[in-house]
Amino acid sequence: MSIFASHLTWILLLPVIGALAIYVVPTKWSRWAALAFSAATFVLSLYIFFNILNKSGINGFGDLNHLAEQVKLPWIDLNAGTVHFKVQYFLGVDGLSLPMVILNALLSMLAVIGGWTKKRVKDYLALILLLEAGVMGVFMALDIFFFFLMWEVELAPMFILIGVWGSDTIKHGVPGRIYSAWKFLLYTFFGSVFMLAGFILLAFTVGSSDMQFLSSHLIGGTTTILGISVSLQLLTFLLVFMAFAVKIPMFPFHTWLPDAHTDAPTEVSVLLAGVLLKMGAYGLIRFCFTLFPGGLGDFAGWLAVIAVINILYGAAICLVQKDMKKLIAYSSVSHMGIILLGVAAAAGGVGGDVAFRQVALTGATLQMFSHGIITGMLFFCVGVVYDLAHTREIAVFGGIAKRMPMLGTLFTFAAMASLGLPGLAGFVAEYMVFTSSFRVWSVPTTLAVFTMILTAAYLLWMIKRVFFGPFNQKWNWLPDASARELVPLFALGGLIVFVGVYPAPLLDMISSSITPIIHTAVTMIK
Repeated sequence: MSIFASHLTWILLLPVIGALAIYVVPTKWSRWAALAFSAATFVLSLYIFFNILNKSGINGFGDLNHLAEQVKLPWIDLNAGTVHFKVQYFLGVDGLSLPMVILNALLSMLAVIGGWTKKRVKDYLALILLLEAGVMGVFMALDIFFFFLMWEVELAPMFILIGVWGSDTIKHGVPGRIYSAWKFLLYTFFGSVFMLAGFILLAFTVGSSDMQFLSSHLIGGTTTILGISVSLQLLTFLLVFMAFAVKIPMFPFHTWLPDAHTDAPTEVSVLLAGVLLKMGAYGLIRFCFTLFPGGLGDFAGWLAVIAVINILYGAAICLVQKDMKKLIAYSSVSHMGIILLGVAAAAGGVGGDVAFRQVALTGATLQMFSHGIITGMLFFCVGVVYDLAHTREIAVFGGIAKRMPMLGTLFTFAAMASLGLPGLAGFVAEYMVFTSSFRVWSVPTTLAVFTMILTAAYLLWMIKRVFFGPFNQKWNWLPDASARELVPLFALGGLIVFVGVYPAPLLDMISSSITPIIHTAVTMIK
């Protein structure tokens, strides 16, 4: 197959072409050019979904070794003495990656609409599209070195978006946008160094960087470090997992996230919470669970403990936040802990509990999608308030639903989804993870379930103080959300209801890829 004959190549290329097209057209048309190319990418992602659905049915999205759609071509082939270094241009989608591709395309298109009035709009929208392309590459790349390249590509546009368009509030003697951009870059780069080391160790031990080959030739044996014998599975897992732990973010590597969210523009926060955090969770399932099931199984107990810390610590610290955006940022730390708990349950199951492990991992994957749309909607809501009032401090508001009834309704709806109200997207994934993980990690799951009380407390507390109660006359001039601002909110709100009421199609698609991962891991995890 030619590289340009693949739909997956065009999923990568359309945002890049759009970023270039923005500079060709006049400024007044640049917004429409960005919207057209982001919309085309979204439409193409849906076309891929429906094309596979029509050909193979809802259970035919395949898995790593039976991809629904792929393109694999030689890219780098280098011989240096006895060393043979080969990297392939290998893209593929299945039931695990395709939901993330569609989510990235949707949120990027909505981010373009949200950033319509930004200063230096050409540069801003071009970087949004380049960020979209980088993240698409992460979700589709199936050669470990090509994956690493795309993992690094997304760093540059995100760094610039935060550093140039972020907040000027002084932090540690410098503008917050500078401090947070560098913190994001250094934390992510720190994790990437470990990932590269792990991938090099894996590739040169097995002799390939192809995910399909690696998944059927699992690394084995032991090595000695400082006189201690360590399983190669566990060592490579820990090296690669470090990058994913930072990106998720996992305690104690989470501190970059609240700063990045607080200082980033609204649309960047949406993409950061909606898809960039999911890169870590996706990598944990796609790479660690697939390539190092034995190492992940050895670490599963510790992962369950860290997951509970993430869940409870993130929720508890939300109770003392004064800034709406920072509160939602810490809520992401808590909700991403649910994904970690699901993975820990899937990796820590014993005996015949294969069904519960599969449900736990399916629920964790669904949580990636649900959290992306719910938190994206919450950040869009906060962005509307901030663009008008120029503050996000909870205490200065009060009763503004009287002036902003539509926004107040939608913000309350998003909060209900985030706390896991039945019938909305947040409930399905959390229910699956908690009920299945209880059979594997009873005590950690029991502790984690108490976060539901904390989640309700901090979200309802914020909604009450900002939108309800006595009206603060200081805000009697506030208008409601505009038609342009309502477009992303209604789009995400509709999707939240659909997934909450009828999650079966998404669950069936995810299960088609999760089932082989679990059954392969069963033979490795004791």
